[in-house]
This record gives sequence, structure tokens and C-alpha cells, in this order.
Amino acid sequence: MTPVSIPGDAFEQDLPHPDDRPAPEIEQPSPAELLIGLLDGTVSRLARRPVKIRTKVSPAGLLRGRVDVVVFELSGLKTTGLLVDRVVVHAEQVRVEPGLPPHFKAGPVGFKATVTQAAVDRWTKASKLPVRLQLTEDGILATTKVRGFQLAQVATELSVAGPLLQLRPRRASMLGLPTPLVGFLRGYLPLPPLPMGARLRRVESEEGELTTWFTVDDVDEPLSPLMANRLTRLLPGLPRFPR
Repeated sequence: MTPVSIPGDAFEQDLPHPDDRPAPEIEQPSPAELLIGLLDGTVSRLARRPVKIRTKVSPAGLLRGRVDVVVFELSGLKTTGLLVDRVVVHAEQVRVEPGLPPHFKAGPVGFKATVTQAAVDRWTKASKLPVRLQLTEDGILATTKVRGFQLAQVATELSVAGPLLQLRPRRASMLGLPTPLVGFLRGYLPLPPLPMGARLRRVESEEGELTTWFTVDDVDEPLSPLMANRLTRLLPGLPRFPR
């Protein structure tokens, strides 16, 4: 297997903002590819940002040949136009189990991402979007104004649509009066593709900041002996395997 299959242009291309059409077909990394890419530096090179790695290994974990906790952190991640303030990936019970072939395993695995109002404003301005997205305690509000006069406001919620995060309207008003949601567009946030099986677990919104939490399937990926030994060099406590 290749170390990671995140496309290089996933951090650079402009993503569309369609209405109810299916999410664009974008190659999604598996949870295993994401973790391996974070460990071996592939994600760092693609994102052009350093990845901080913290590990926790207990005596029991050493005896079992596993790392209890691995935490990866990226700050200032420049994606497809939207600057992500902070991304944290958390994996437990990381290990390489012997076999023919050996398997890379971990779980539970989750991650979170935080964006700020300043970054969202820069993105909407650069993209020349006709709305302002406001990060509030009530979630993300999409507001349209003309010469300072508010025409429409749509309260949205986040959902996972394939590899992307989608803004779905849940309440709308026109000229200050409630209006049906029919006809209001749904858009995709310009973020790197979510790993396969990613599930939105929680959204925490406050004035000027939004944090989303995700869980993914437990990792169970066959490895070549060469890749298995490469991972043991990157993480303390993992056993070596004969080639």
C-alpha cells in the first residue's frame, strides 16, 4: 500500500458550492492512510505545515507492543481557501499486530477542527460570495445585505456529504419575516476531504469560532513487512518484524 492517498491538490483547488446535487467525487483517504500519513510526514509535506506529535505509552502498553495514545496537531492549515486554525487527531491503542501480513490497528480514532470568524470572512471575500457567514452561538448564519440593509438570513447546520462538510439550511427569514426553506442553496465548506467513514459527532459554536468533532472507523490495515518496520521506527514501543 502507499503511505497516504490524499491528493496534493486537495489543499489548493477551489471546491464548488452546488445546491442539492451530490457531493463532488473526491478521493478520500482511509483512516489508516490518514494516520500513516501523519506519522511519516506525508500530510505535513502536502499541507506545508509542521505536525506536532504527542504519545503516551504505559508499562502495560509496552508489554503488549502498543502505544496507548497518539495525538497529532496542525495549526494554521491552509486548505482550499479557508484557513483552519487548528486540527487535532486523537488515536488510541495504536499497534502493529504480527501476521502474514502484519496489520496496523488503532481505535478509537477521532479528530476535531476549529475555524475562526476572521478566516471565514477572508474566504468569503476572496471567493466573492454574495453572503456573509457568521459564526454565532446559534450556529452558522448566512446573511445577505444590500447597502447595509439585511435582505435574507439563513440559519444552517453542518452535515457530512461524502468527503465534504455541507451547510444545510434549517431556518430562514426574508426581510425579517420567516420564509420557507425551498430554494435556499446548500454549499460545501472548502476543506480537505474527510477520511472514509467520518461521522460528525458534535459541533460547538460560539461568537467568532466553530469547532467540529468527528469519529472514524477503527483502523485495521494490512502492511508490508517494510512498512510495518517503518512504523515501529516512528512510534516507540512497537515490535520489530522480520522482512
